[in-house]
Amino acid sequence: MKTTQLLATLTFLHAALAGINWDIYEYGVVDTFKWSRPFPDDGTDPGGFHVNCRAEGTFHAKMYKLSDLPAEPPGGLSPWHDAIEDFLGRRSFMGSWDGVDHKGHDREIVVMEYADVPEPVRDWIEEQQRDTNETNDSKWMFAVFRKPKNGTDIVAGTVEPSPTAEAADAPTQQIPIGDKIVVFPAGAVYEILPLWVSKGSKCERELNNLSKYKPQAIDHSVLAWVMDHTKPKRDLGKRDITFKIEAMAVTETDEGKHTRLMWERMHRTIRRNERRIQREERQKARKEIEEGRFKDEL
Repeated sequence: MKTTQLLATLTFLHAALAGINWDIYEYGVVDTFKWSRPFPDDGTDPGGFHVNCRAEGTFHAKMYKLSDLPAEPPGGLSPWHDAIEDFLGRRSFMGSWDGVDHKGHDREIVVMEYADVPEPVRDWIEEQQRDTNETNDSKWMFAVFRKPKNGTDIVAGTVEPSPTAEAADAPTQQIPIGDKIVVFPAGAVYEILPLWVSKGSKCERELNNLSKYKPQAIDHSVLAWVMDHTKPKRDLGKRDITFKIEAMAVTETDEGKHTRLMWERMHRTIRRNERRIQREERQKARKEIEEGRFKDEL
């Protein structure tokens, strides 16, 4: 192999390995995590689909372990300790990136300034808050807390959602958005990934329509994935991270549809042949049993 070819191969392998979340293999994934990367690993578009538009965004946050809860900020989350434990304790843990579950006090949670969360995501979070159905606890996985007023202030629970337009005149005391944080397991973002990058995109309406958001590409669907995320430099006392989200609206091409239908017909033919063979084997087995019984009677 030529040197240039070898270097190209090594570069490709390095990029491929860098894109693997090795924590998946070491720690496992929560049972409820249903998502997988819907894009090819080489950066190309999904085969058989036309990308109508794409949107991406990079977000800054902090990532803590549950073992950090008792520690003082900025290394810990002591003002919110009990409130976070109560919130997470009433819900199934949704995992960290790619649904990874580090288990116990090593479980990770993301903390963001609420003002840094895109407006469509904030709207969705507060819509879940307004749903008073008790079963909604399993769906609402983003906890919005106020910031402490001083060094000894303890935050007791989540804040009330902003009033709707119909209730805007209600006499409620609202906490400024700059005085709020949001806490969530990283795995929660996958439920609403397109909302994180919809604002200002060329297909804002499509990306905001979560009914079109699918785990894998189908005709007239929306796909999204966390393309990259950093780890906090805990050895330096740092908790800062970034994560990058990409979403796209796709439609199936004529060639893609033709190929899909061909494979579906082939699959149906294979399944019919398998069922026919199984049926013939059962008939043969029954015939052998009956013939054996007849011989025994003679």
